[in-house]
Amino acid sequence: HLLQKNFSTLLFLQRDGTVINEENWKSFSDELNETLELPSISVPARHVHWLLSDKHSPVKPYLATRMLELDGVHPKIKVVRDCEQLNEEPCVDKKPQRRKRILLDSHLASGENNIKEHNSSSVGSEGVLLELMQQLPGMPEHILQRLVDDFGVTPGKAERIDVLYQNQPITRILSKVLPPDAQPPPSSYEQIGHVAHLNLRQPHVPHGKLIGRVMIDRLQPSIRTVVNKVGEVGGPYRTYQMDLLAGDDDYFVHVVEHGVSLFFDLRNVYWCTRLEGERTYTIDNEFKPNQLIADAFCGVGALCIRAATAKGCRVLANDLNPDAVAHCKDSASRNGIDISENNGKFQVQCGDASQFIMNLGIDGVSNLPDHLLLNFPLDSASFLNSLRWWPSGESIESPPRVHMYTFARGDEERTPAEVAIDMVAEGLLPEGGYVEPSKFRGEYLDQLGCNVQAREVRDAAPGKLVICVSFSVTRLLLRRMQGDFKA
Repeated sequence: HLLQKNFSTLLFLQRDGTVINEENWKSFSDELNETLELPSISVPARHVHWLLSDKHSPVKPYLATRMLELDGVHPKIKVVRDCEQLNEEPCVDKKPQRRKRILLDSHLASGENNIKEHNSSSVGSEGVLLELMQQLPGMPEHILQRLVDDFGVTPGKAERIDVLYQNQPITRILSKVLPPDAQPPPSSYEQIGHVAHLNLRQPHVPHGKLIGRVMIDRLQPSIRTVVNKVGEVGGPYRTYQMDLLAGDDDYFVHVVEHGVSLFFDLRNVYWCTRLEGERTYTIDNEFKPNQLIADAFCGVGALCIRAATAKGCRVLANDLNPDAVAHCKDSASRNGIDISENNGKFQVQCGDASQFIMNLGIDGVSNLPDHLLLNFPLDSASFLNSLRWWPSGESIESPPRVHMYTFARGDEERTPAEVAIDMVAEGLLPEGGYVEPSKFRGEYLDQLGCNVQAREVRDAAPGKLVICVSFSVTRLLLRRMQGDFKA
């Protein structure tokens, strides 16, 4: 979630040297509230819809809603207001034509607010244009001329708008309460159930509780807990420490993703909301109904449960983290999936990924999965060697498709995708020795029928991408991995 745009002007509040903190910030409500004087033009009502909606409208770039000061304000202000009088000029039906006022960007105005509404019959078009130019010096003359000639626009009365702090975006509030050394304020957060997860930069850390308290005030009841990530993702379970900034000391979350309910303790598992789109892509474009899906790093089971509910896929899932496995089973059951061992359609185990991959081939070619997911970007390639234990004595009519995720950086010769493909090749068929590693090995894998494809998933850091490399596990590939180079 974006916290809205940052503002170039520091609005840090000061009152008699009082230090603003999480306890007293709401006492500054008078300073947090804002009042804007918005100029307006008077327009025959029949032209209002076109002027507001058509891409060729001459007035759209100058509407009040385009102002930075109103960006993110909720609810949005209404730019169309009633006029105090009717236009005396008759319409086709011989009845007076109602007029409306359209509110414009305050930066266009001259500051003269003693405008009186009038109809175009009392002042000639040249006089109307002159008044508009005086009222709106920031608006091009040719635009004003067209508004007068084509739409019968006249000057309108200015409108005073009160923008309470409760209606302002969080970044706008933080721009006022944080000191200059903490500007610009945080710009985004990740929502995980009722928890807002921040990754504060060092200048923001001393003011974390103030930031958290403002977020709770503006985002409740959907957000009840605000935390800051401490350190990096690490350890065998890819978890991280977090500091409670504001709200409830409650980390057991309920996340709904495409109609599937997931329940887990955020402190004990790895979760990334940004992977939702990737999960959707995989389910929609890779999986087919009733296929067998194996996930070696299933986490809390978002992909597996969605695949089972959306396409009726059978699932074999694994994770090293016992908490993640427990949450996966619990969420699957809550979504109406039979997780009993007798059913066999949704099995989750806790263990080493290498052993899990090896065991997939125990029962022969006919029981190999249709897809194997290896979503552990830090070290997925090191698990590819476990595929060599799969049976290769008989032909594989529908070779399993592996989807391996990895971090990759491009170099002088290769794109990040090409680097990732070479990592897959090295994991499958390590060259060994002290020779310089070969490059562009994707063509060799394709000669083995692997049909290698790579695509960018997301940015992980400047110049560092997450790449998904997909390939087919053919009989010829397995024979090469098992040392048979004659096949």
